[in-house]
Amino acid sequence: MQVTFLHLLVIAVTFSRGNCTTSNSHVSSTFPPKGDMTSESQDTLIPREILFGNPEYASPSLSPDGTYLLYLAPSADGDVLNVFVRETSSPSTARQITNEPIRGIRQAFWAEDSQTVLYLQDFEGDENFHLWALDATTKDAVARDLTPGKEVKAQNIIINKRFPEEILVATNARDPKAFDMYRCRYKETDPEKSLVLDTKNPGDVLGWGAEDNSFEVREAVVKNQSDDSTTIRVRDDAKTAEWRDLITFPYGEDGNLVEFCDESSCWMLSSLGRETTALLKVDLKTGKTLEVVSYNDKCDCGAVVLDEDTKELRMVSYTYARVERVFFDKQLEIDYQRLAELGPPNAEVGVSSKNRDETVWIVAYSRSDGPTTYVVYDQVAKTTAPLFCSKPALLPYQHLLKPMEDVRITSRDGLELVAYLTRASASTPTPLVLLVHGGPWARDYW
Repeated sequence: MQVTFLHLLVIAVTFSRGNCTTSNSHVSSTFPPKGDMTSESQDTLIPREILFGNPEYASPSLSPDGTYLLYLAPSADGDVLNVFVRETSSPSTARQITNEPIRGIRQAFWAEDSQTVLYLQDFEGDENFHLWALDATTKDAVARDLTPGKEVKAQNIIINKRFPEEILVATNARDPKAFDMYRCRYKETDPEKSLVLDTKNPGDVLGWGAEDNSFEVREAVVKNQSDDSTTIRVRDDAKTAEWRDLITFPYGEDGNLVEFCDESSCWMLSSLGRETTALLKVDLKTGKTLEVVSYNDKCDCGAVVLDEDTKELRMVSYTYARVERVFFDKQLEIDYQRLAELGPPNAEVGVSSKNRDETVWIVAYSRSDGPTTYVVYDQVAKTTAPLFCSKPALLPYQHLLKPMEDVRITSRDGLELVAYLTRASASTPTPLVLLVHGGPWARDYW
């Protein structure tokens, strides 16, 4: 029986301001074909393991120098996601560098030395994720646990290109209820020397942030248990300055410090006095708004892209129904326009990774009627080369997949609901399946 699906997103401007007002060969693949596969019956069912199983390629990431590419893929013997590394320009050099037999790895990324792969992994599903380091350039290298200890959990990892030998990582090794910030020298083999306490948690800090030029911990996100408000604390330096409250978001409000601009101001997202979050420039001494830079009355700010050196704003994205981008950098706008021209029709363009000088990008094309495809973008030549497809096994069934539409439904009180509609391919009316999102702070996406 054919059915029509309607994924209903109740936009937050209606009820709340929460989020919005088959092989494993590891070789390159091109875009999915669009040909008419008449040999297949329209009643063919797509196997569930293809629809819901692991991707064959996921989370590609360039090393900072662009020499190597890491990605997640199922192991050949156990269908468990592991880390693979290859030379960026040579698919035949791909090899599996981790060997997790039970629970797949979900997060892996490069250290600034372009040789060390860092990844998070727990112990058979206990959710106590440790940070591991592995030399990706040495065959049969053994992973080192950078955050050892029973029932220790690592999170809040910060990497900085100006300090290539260090990373910041929060763990609850000292107190199971509180995460302190540690400075980790990930190449040091002596555990007592590699992990040094940097900033002690007074007990109410949920997360930490660092100023980019100094790589000092200068931001703390604090939760007030009595009223569920969130406060951003800052300090002028990590050696002598005291912490001070910069801004408080009462329960129901949203906001966070995006980045320090300089010694006197910062980029901040805030919904205070608004129905959606806006991007602000804020005085670091007083917490007062210096400038309202960007906002959308229908939905919150999404990604904020800054120049890594000057901290000048380059782009802000918004997702009301589909991703919309507001550019403050003409060159970046040209790149995204070019990527849209080079990709499949009606696909969402996403940048997965860049090398350090941003001349080579890994770009993802996401679509509603096919698997995600990845390409390598030469930013200088403005050309792309195929990398791989997330689920090659889905390609023979692509003619069975139908495109999703974003539609607007007017509610009884006159406000607009965003929904995503997938129509069954049928000449007669079909049943409607309505999938309502999971609450006022959740939403569906195209």
